[in-house]
Amino acid sequence: MLFTVKYAPKKLDDIIGNQEKVEHAKQWMLHWLAKKARKPLLVWGPPGTGKTSLAYALKQQFDLDLIEMNASELRNRDRVERVVGGSALASSLFGRSKLVLIDDADVLAGRKDSGGSTAIKNFLADSPCPIIVTATDIWDKSFSSIRAECEIVDFKKINKLSVRKRLEHVAKAEKLALSPETLDRISEMAEGDMRAALNDLQALGPTSRTHDKDIFQIVRGVFKAETYAAAREAVSGEIDYDIIKLWIDENIPAEYESAEDISAAYDSLSKADVFDGRIRKSHWQLLKYSIDLATAGVAIAKKAPYHKFTKYNFPEYLRSMSRTMERRAMLKAVGLKIGAKVHANRKDALVYLPVLKEMGKKNAEHLMEFYGFSEDELAFVLETSVSRVGRKKE
Repeated sequence: MLFTVKYAPKKLDDIIGNQEKVEHAKQWMLHWLAKKARKPLLVWGPPGTGKTSLAYALKQQFDLDLIEMNASELRNRDRVERVVGGSALASSLFGRSKLVLIDDADVLAGRKDSGGSTAIKNFLADSPCPIIVTATDIWDKSFSSIRAECEIVDFKKINKLSVRKRLEHVAKAEKLALSPETLDRISEMAEGDMRAALNDLQALGPTSRTHDKDIFQIVRGVFKAETYAAAREAVSGEIDYDIIKLWIDENIPAEYESAEDISAAYDSLSKADVFDGRIRKSHWQLLKYSIDLATAGVAIAKKAPYHKFTKYNFPEYLRSMSRTMERRAMLKAVGLKIGAKVHANRKDALVYLPVLKEMGKKNAEHLMEFYGFSEDELAFVLETSVSRVGRKKE
């Protein structure tokens, strides 16, 4: 399971950082539960600071029915009014109070001709139930109508010490033998983004094996299975289903040759994703359907077995998680060295990279000496390999 899901906050006290803002949200919810209506809560701030997690923690802590929608679902005004309005006003089957989450609303607001922003604004003004709206940037002019209807709560980046403490907890729980220096580096590179930090931590953990079973054997067992029972047997025991799904997703085109088989396999995998979306942090009874669709469903999607050797590829998603961390580390190191010379902070200094790349084509050694770049850093600036950097210097 991905660490961002496995270690997501289960209650308000689990949310890292922004304690005062979390307490404000708690009091806001208590007012609603006491039948004292409040304006919708607009929670905004950088990615990975816990905005969406706040809504889920409130749901868990106060046993609420959560109705969630994000910008990708809000194509137009009719869609917003049908999904949000209908869901919010319907009676709960178990008599629980409702909480509506409108995620990434600033993305929707940028769609000039959709009408979704106006529909959300109207819903915010008239809704009889509590609403949390999340956004990264709320100061765009197109967002003003939504902003005006809400109480505004800003989430700041999580400080490095809090990120480091959380990483220590997760690393210990996962039995990851990582040095204090590595945890410090991950915490630093995350720049206040807890989600990025957990992704980086998982990228450094073992992924070639999943508990006592070799992952290649599991993937091969799924793809070569000819019956539902055989596919389920391949994934029996202690395994990480999220990792297995990534391997299956990556390797469907490598195993299957028929366009029909590939299409049917991805159709089954996409249905597993639908169940994953419904599971979130509560309806875990649906997990069995997700697992069956992602494994047995993919296995029996083929019309006939493929009796061939297939070299299975490492999931690109997991590889990119590692590359992202390395790139952030390199950008920081290079930015600091450039910034020291041009009297700018490390982020602003990165605008000089295209200029330095052109300078390095003419005299790489001078560029390296002037900025104090290592060979790795110079290769990064020139967008080339370390071996070619060595030849340029000679």
